[in-house]
Amino acid sequence: MPIDDQKDLQNGFYAQSSENNNRAAYLSTRATYDAQRTPEASGNRAIGERHRPTTTRDIDKRLLFQQRRKRVNRVLMRKRYNNRNQNHTLSRVATTLVILLAVLVVILSGSGGGAFAYYQSQLPILNKIASHSLFQTTRIYDRNGKLLYQLYDHSDGHGRRTYVDFANIPNNLINATIAIEDHSFWQNSGIDYTGIARAVIANANGVREGGSTITQELIKIQFFSNTLNDRTPQLKAQEAVLAIGLTRQYSKAKIMEMYLNTVFYGDNNYGVEAAAQDYFNLKPKCNSKGQCIPAIAQLDLAQASLIAGLPQSPSLYMPFANKEEALKRQTEVLDNMVSQHMITSVQENQAEKEMQNYKFKPSPVVLNAPHFVNYLIDTILIPLFGAANLENGGYSIYTTLDLDLEREVEAISKKWIETNAMDSYGESNLRVNYNLNNAAVVVQDPKTGEILAMDGSVDYNSIDLKVNGQFNSAVDAIRQPGSSFKPFVYATAFEKGWYPGMVIPDVQTTFPNGQTPYAPPNYDGRFHGATLTARYAIANSYNIPAIDALEFAGIPDVLTTAGRMGLPNVAATPKSKQGPAMALGTSGESLLNMTGAYSVFADGGVRMPQTSVLRIDDNQGNTIYQLPPPGKRGERVLRADVAYLVTSMISDVNARHQEFAPGNPLELDRPVAAKTGTTDNFVDNWTMGYTPNITVGVWAGNSDNSPMANNSIGITGAGPIWHDVMTWADQHYHFPIEDFAKPADVVQAALSKTTGLAPAAGDGINYDWVINGQQPTIVGSNSYTTPTQPKRLGLPVTPPGQNGGPPLTPTQ
Repeated sequence: MPIDDQKDLQNGFYAQSSENNNRAAYLSTRATYDAQRTPEASGNRAIGERHRPTTTRDIDKRLLFQQRRKRVNRVLMRKRYNNRNQNHTLSRVATTLVILLAVLVVILSGSGGGAFAYYQSQLPILNKIASHSLFQTTRIYDRNGKLLYQLYDHSDGHGRRTYVDFANIPNNLINATIAIEDHSFWQNSGIDYTGIARAVIANANGVREGGSTITQELIKIQFFSNTLNDRTPQLKAQEAVLAIGLTRQYSKAKIMEMYLNTVFYGDNNYGVEAAAQDYFNLKPKCNSKGQCIPAIAQLDLAQASLIAGLPQSPSLYMPFANKEEALKRQTEVLDNMVSQHMITSVQENQAEKEMQNYKFKPSPVVLNAPHFVNYLIDTILIPLFGAANLENGGYSIYTTLDLDLEREVEAISKKWIETNAMDSYGESNLRVNYNLNNAAVVVQDPKTGEILAMDGSVDYNSIDLKVNGQFNSAVDAIRQPGSSFKPFVYATAFEKGWYPGMVIPDVQTTFPNGQTPYAPPNYDGRFHGATLTARYAIANSYNIPAIDALEFAGIPDVLTTAGRMGLPNVAATPKSKQGPAMALGTSGESLLNMTGAYSVFADGGVRMPQTSVLRIDDNQGNTIYQLPPPGKRGERVLRADVAYLVTSMISDVNARHQEFAPGNPLELDRPVAAKTGTTDNFVDNWTMGYTPNITVGVWAGNSDNSPMANNSIGITGAGPIWHDVMTWADQHYHFPIEDFAKPADVVQAALSKTTGLAPAAGDGINYDWVINGQQPTIVGSNSYTTPTQPKRLGLPVTPPGQNGGPPLTPTQ
């Protein structure tokens, strides 16, 4: 029948009642009209017909007859139309039922070779579901199991998913799902014959109703997700075959587990665990051993019943956008639970009230320790797994970072830059008084190489160019370390025979430097005499002795030492930039590498490769990587006796007091080694230091390389941050107060105060550490000789480098 005809039928059907209502008005109008008609006006009549005036009774009879005939015609036409459509619907239903029943009979009788073959061909996909091979969210945790970040694929058909075992799924969620989706789940064979028949009858009567079981829905998602709008009898038969086969192969509990981990719950959430985390901001609770209580285990009845209703239409029932529709659906779920005796009416009312009062809002994106997380992803995880596999693999990555320490580091940096800081060891504001706007911090365990904290800027979200918050100044900035590089120069000289008690005069000196002679001053503008020892020279960061040490050790060997200890950028300094100024830290390096290199001193000359990962588990909980024990990873790169000599100098509180007053930020309640650095034009502040148990490196300055003001140096800029981080870490980890371990071959020697050599008669005696067997035997005189003269020590001299970069402003 043409569409217009269908509309006419509908219009006629709905106009029937209004016609009766207007009957009186119609009769009145018709009577008036006929009364006014004349024989002439009535038209030609048949010959012999008598004209008789029309009465009201005649009109009524005629009108009733016409209305009766019209109603009969409409009813007949409507019956023909409905019969035609009903026959078509029944035909389709019958065809579907015949096919399904035929398939089921064959399967159940055991003679369905074709059906069995089809089922066997699909087993790999069925097994894929059961083996957790679906895409899953990768999660990054701190060393104590606290979530740092989660990665997932944002492309179409992907999203967040974390597979959970049946044992961790609460009964309320299981019951709610069964009540609304498939009340015969525990009893049916994968398909529900009663449900199919009920759906067929309902659909034949114009009521849309599904007859699929939970098992069939699982099959649809995995096998027929691209054909949901093309539900042919053949596809329905295949679906039935797979549903029955799946039920025979797996327990009902396993099927429920697979379904709840597979189905889409809206807002990029696949599986109930993702839904629980997103809609109710619940988080799994994990310990350092990787044992987690999933978020869904925390769901109550109200939350579970709301989630259970989402899969039918996730966009319609999205609680963030359509709370009213979500609550209606929840009520439907709860009503079914009551009717199926799963809960009481009282529980239903309580659950409805709870959700009515609940304020839904999207869960915030968790990104703790952002600089560390980005460093880990870019340098470790993507090279290891590849980006796509990382986002979809469902790995659990347990890192070395301590989130509690990281948060304290971030707070300390922000406090000193934005509120108060030490100025001459009083209170001040780094940002206001020194134009110092940014800082970066790295904390490392020197015995294991584990990175415990990494803060790449004072504010990750800042767009101020002086901060550039998302740039990781701890890793990606290569900056001149200033005087904090001097310990590596002295270490190389000590390997060749120097020692802390050696006298290295701090007098005005000019060094060959290519075309322009180099004559560096000290930070304080003074020189400190001809009887200064190496110990006092480095403790107070004097420049002339450091350059003497560089010339004695030789630039190539100093660069070699730096490379061995973990400073690759310094080691790669081009020849054109090598020269005396290198002793003052003109070759750039990252804070991360500097912290690792200082850890070599802390660990007695052993370099532990810096690491950020403790363990990686796959999506089934199998450990696929475990950090080896420290003894299998460390490498000795510096003699223990040399490392101790350097440590003894930069941990000498009394020696430091010549330049830095007592109570300065480099002093703690325990032995600690520390060195500051400030670069040319006051662009970079550094404070590096360690105890036997922890190493902390701090850089402070401006990311746009603008200079700091008022002669801000390392001890006043980076120093206060370093002090507070060290103090908090010592307390947090309950480190014992202990001295640095002294190797057996380091012994004390009596040295002349005026020459640093074997004392002559009447010389004042200075006792200091030397390496056994290298005690000076030459008796010195009171006449000054340069430290590079062989006669001074009776040792070979490495020729000093002659090529250098531009002069450097004195550093501290």
